[in-house]
Amino acid sequence: MQAVQNRKQNARPSEEDNRPRFSIGHISVPAAASDELADFYISLGMRPVAKMGRMAIVELRGGTHIVFHAGQAGVSTLDLMVDDIDETHALLAAHDGAPSAITRGNPHDSFTATDPEGNALTIHSSHAMGPV
Repeated sequence: MQAVQNRKQNARPSEEDNRPRFSIGHISVPAAASDELADFYISLGMRPVAKMGRMAIVELRGGTHIVFHAGQAGVSTLDLMVDDIDETHALLAAHDGAPSAITRGNPHDSFTATDPEGNALTIHSSHAMGPV
């Protein structure tokens, strides 16, 4: 009973907490080799969560998880935001991500790249409207 009451109390941000109510929990991405694809994203700075052979999980800032499922066909598109677009561009170039030129614009700068399995990445400078 106490756990249910705690969930209800925590279900809505307090008046002092003006963060949005929702966040993305998981993004699923097909992978020929889930552990190896997770290693690529870990080398870019994502946090390792689990490697289970046919599934691997990495964590992004804010707690969102990317779940790589081995053996599934298809290509995904990931749209990611970063604080330092130039540093991230150089990092993807160093990891064979084939980044495009950075397009400078409003509300953010951006470029595209790919991961080792051909998934399309769009990287944007952050345009968050406050703490997330």
